[in-house]
Parts: sequence; structure tokens; C-alpha cells
Amino acid sequence: MTPKKIFIFIVLLVVVGFIIAGTRGLKIESVIDGSTVRLNNGAIVSLIGIEPSVESQTELSSYVGESVEILPDGSQFFDTKRMEPATKYPAYVLLTSGGNINSKLLISGAAKLHEGAPLRDSLDNFRRWASAGLRRGSIPTPAPPQVIDYQDDNIVLPPYQASERRESAWYDDGSRNIAMLEDACDYNLPYTKKFANELAAKSAGPYNIGQVCEIFDYCYNKWRYVNDPADIEYVARASESIAASLTGDCDDFAVLVASCILAVGGKPCINIGFNPRGGHAFTEVDIAGFDQSEVLNTIKKHFSAYPVTSLATRRDGSHLWLNLDWQAAYPGGPYYDCSQKRESYPFENGGWTWKKLK
Repeated sequence: MTPKKIFIFIVLLVVVGFIIAGTRGLKIESVIDGSTVRLNNGAIVSLIGIEPSVESQTELSSYVGESVEILPDGSQFFDTKRMEPATKYPAYVLLTSGGNINSKLLISGAAKLHEGAPLRDSLDNFRRWASAGLRRGSIPTPAPPQVIDYQDDNIVLPPYQASERRESAWYDDGSRNIAMLEDACDYNLPYTKKFANELAAKSAGPYNIGQVCEIFDYCYNKWRYVNDPADIEYVARASESIAASLTGDCDDFAVLVASCILAVGGKPCINIGFNPRGGHAFTEVDIAGFDQSEVLNTIKKHFSAYPVTSLATRRDGSHLWLNLDWQAAYPGGPYYDCSQKRESYPFENGGWTWKKLK
């Protein structure tokens, strides 16, 4: 074999190795909560049908380091070979040694069945599948994807009117990002304002931490992840995400939550962070003006399914920022790893500002 052929052969072996690693080398790296795990490729997997609990988090922790396969829900299909870091995917997690972790958590009683976003399989089919275990070729046929009917939640919105965008992406130039956020966070439009009011009214009164919990809880549970167009960065307006039945990616969720917080009198901060595995956008809210024990107790009560003992916060001058990342599952959940780079866009003195933190 000539040196050239040997080189080509080695290159082919490396390529095949990467393909095998990408499809068969997935492992559970860490547990985020009782229904969410992080894989060794950086992707986040939300276990379909699982309501998180302390017991399910404990049992999930026993699978850390285990090799797994990922099976998407039929109505929210994604390419498991192209899972992106810091992106959340609803799926069934299968142990390569045998067994469906989603089913194991239900059968053992460590978790209760949770139907709602992002679960799209019929409840009866999933129950039968969970009790019988996974058998290849017998995957239940999913029901059609559900569209949020806000009237079912007693939320009545005015007609939605789309308009042209000035800026709709993240840029290296922070001043352009400020212009984009001013456009995207349309909290002062009747459409977005009314949506935020309907959620906050569940904890009626002057602006309070209960309203933050209501906004985050509703948006988190209803949100369905949808990618941007290929090779195009697009940040949707808050009103767009509401009109689209709460669909989009991480920066769309960040903009939506920040806009709702602004609409009811709070002060948010939108962040973009990067680590060697990828980038992510998330929101924080300033809780410096609240009684901190009240904040903790309210969150513990509202998110009792999670083992909340402390809150992830960040002190910045007079601000005390509370994490509202959708990957955290509850206000004050763990922060995203921003070890490589982080930019912060706090809303101060009536407008967005820009700070480089790393």
C-alpha cells in the first residue's frame, strides 16, 4: 500500500470513528433535575412524560456515566447525530445495556407521569409503552402536535399584527444587539402586555416574586423548542413567540421572559454565554428590592417538585440577579457554564445597556 493510500485509509478510519462516537458514544454526563439530564456532547435531554421529583433526581443520578441512545418523540423529531450543545431536546433515553429510563422512573414510582409540553404521544399509548418497556418496532403512533389555545387557559389576546424588523440577530457589536433587543422585547405592545398581565394576575398586587414565578412557570411548561433556519440567527419578538404558541429557541425564550418581566414592572437582564461546547442565551431578573427569605420560600412553594434549597444569583453593583434560564427548570436554578465568554444586557434607566463580563 502506497503512503498516499495509507493516509487516505487513516483519514477514513478517523471519520468513521467520529461518526460512531457521535451516534453510539453518548453518555449521561450530569443530572440537572428529576426529568432533565446533560449528555457528554453538551446537549440537554428532557425526559418525555416525567414529572421531576427528589426521588427521580436521585434515581437519575445513578445513571451518570451510563451509555445511552436517544429516541425523539415522533411528533418532535430531530437528528440525534446533530444534537447541539446547550440545546434542550424532548426524548426517551434508552440504556444501551437495555431499558428505557423514562419507563424505569415511572415503574419504580420515582416519578409521576406528566403529560404536557413537550409530550406529544397519546397518554394511553405512553402508559402502555412505559409499563411494557421499549420493544423495537412497537413505538406508539404520536398524536398530532398540539397548538396552544390561550382561551383554554383563560388568556384572551388582542389580534396579532406583525411588522418589519430592523435588527433580528446577535452581533459582535453590542450596540447593534441593544437595537435588536429594543425591537424584540416589545413589552409595551398591547399583545405582549396583556399576555404578561394574564400570567402575573395569578399573584395579584404590586409587582412581586410570585408574579415572576407565574410567568416563568407558564412559559417553561408550554415552551416547545424549534431551531432557527439553517445558518441563520434569528431572534423572535416576544409577541411573535406568543403568537406562535410559545415556540422557538433559547434566545426567543429569553426575550419572551424578559419582556413579560418588563411588562409587569420588573427589571430583567439578558445574557449570552459561551463555553467550549457552544453558546446559550438566558434571562435574569433583579430581586434586590425583595425580601430574600420571601423569594426563596415563594420559589420553594411554587416549585415544590424540585429540591430547592438555595438560589443561583449574581451580584452586580446594586443589582442582585436571579437566574431565569429555561434549562434551570425553576427560578434560581443552576447557571449555564459561561466559562469562555459572557455578555450581559441589563435593562437600566428605561433602556438596554451592554456589559462584557468575560
